[in-house]
Amino acid sequence: MNNQYTGITHYYDLLMNSGYYDYTSLAEDAYSVLGRGCQILELGVGTGLLAEEYIALDETCQFTGIDITTSMLNLAQNRLGDRVDLREENALTMELNRTFDAMLSNGGVWVFLDWGDRLELASHLSDYEQNLQGLQNVVHHLREGGLILLNRQKPGVNFSKKLPGGIRYSQVIEPIEDNPEYRLHKKRYFFEKDEQLLAQEELTMLFFKQTLYPLLFQDVGLEINPSKCCSNFITYQKQSSDR
Repeated sequence: MNNQYTGITHYYDLLMNSGYYDYTSLAEDAYSVLGRGCQILELGVGTGLLAEEYIALDETCQFTGIDITTSMLNLAQNRLGDRVDLREENALTMELNRTFDAMLSNGGVWVFLDWGDRLELASHLSDYEQNLQGLQNVVHHLREGGLILLNRQKPGVNFSKKLPGGIRYSQVIEPIEDNPEYRLHKKRYFFEKDEQLLAQEELTMLFFKQTLYPLLFQDVGLEINPSKCCSNFITYQKQSSDR
């Protein structure tokens, strides 16, 4: 899996803490869907900001977070201590020897982009087959009837903003390919101070259009559950094995 954020971990955490996401609202929405005492797996736990907010709402949940970036997990460990089970794992290949009531992805492996009149499924994985494999593995780790909550957010745009310590963040999005089924683009992160580049990262993102992503979910046995969707998340449910 690409897109590991290794070179920008410290600055990424600074950016995420500056209002890039409203983690309180995200956690409240997820909790309103899941309720108390769930066994939850976060796909792409990052530096632990969503996990921190969620476990503050529900101290009875059993929260596990995976990520492929060691430096992200180190920051998450410092933030969360032993309140969350943190593991360096890849969604494509993980074998956790257990199942979960629910999974969360907030800009982790998958996220939905809401264009107002349509949705697209954004992925850090590079092609259909990898996404199929990753979602099959996710479903393998979900109990029957389990839920996967994928963050719904607005499409990214080019912008810059000031961060604490005199640091300026900017992001640049460059389209690469566009066809009837999917789009590809590059997203570049830059952190600068006093006109000096401190860190940068380049990601390649794949966007499945509405002609394709429903087939992907159908192929792995997930169906949308409208009654469990909310302002921040699109929710899919693992179908019964006897269907």
